Amino acid sequence: TLPLAVETALWDLVGKAVGLPLYRLFGGTDPQVRAYASTLDFHLSDGEFRARLDAFKAMGFRAVKVKVGHADIRWDLRRLAIVYEVFGRGVDLMVDANEAWSPKEALYRAHRYRDEGFDLYWIEDPISREDYQGYARLADIPFTRINTGEYLGFSGKRRLLEAGGVDVLNIHDQIGVARAAAQLAGDFGIPVALGNTLLEIGVHLAASLPECLCMEYSDLEWNRLAKEPVRFEGGYAFAPERPGHGIELDRDALNRYSDPG
Repeated sequence: TLPLAVETALWDLVGKAVGLPLYRLFGGTDPQVRAYASTLDFHLSDGEFRARLDAFKAMGFRAVKVKVGHADIRWDLRRLAIVYEVFGRGVDLMVDANEAWSPKEALYRAHRYRDEGFDLYWIEDPISREDYQGYARLADIPFTRINTGEYLGFSGKRRLLEAGGVDVLNIHDQIGVARAAAQLAGDFGIPVALGNTLLEIGVHLAASLPECLCMEYSDLEWNRLAKEPVRFEGGYAFAPERPGHGIELDRDALNRYSDPG
């Protein structure tokens, strides 16, 4: 496969040559796709975490993903409680453990969160990425979904699907590989979700895939480098209607971020 930057540039050139935004070039018809806010919060204090949630709520998000997997489960429970305090119980609450647990610990945590009153939309990457047998056990949990696959190559995603170990396949790769993985997931009746992509360019991919439930938004610094960043409003992301990927760098901003002073 081509390096991601090269592949993206080539698709951008094709879109501009035919005068189409990439989501339409890829076969999509609707520029909007559901989005969730990802807090990337493990290093934040409770106050900083709450402030980030407040900002996402003001942007209209109705789905939030937070980090869990702390050695002390009471830390996890406190953070989940803060989400409900800010958003209310109607929020779609997702958690990401970054492979922190064994399958048995993941089962315990999932049940403990539920017993404490938290309704989880999905648990992301609870165990080691290549533990396909373990994921098959976790996928039997009836009250939440298992999201994983972000760190697996195409063959690993196929093995995961064949093992019945995933409810939402996380795609986060080159455009061509991600499209192929989404099609494969569709063959198994499994939806996909799109992880973070540079400058949110992946919105075109997400909007073009009928298998895509939602895409991730983390409010990372790279969004300040675009003259017209991808728009997020009312819980949705909107693919630019400009030809190609439609993202132009702000050279002044790039110079500011490049200055070590």
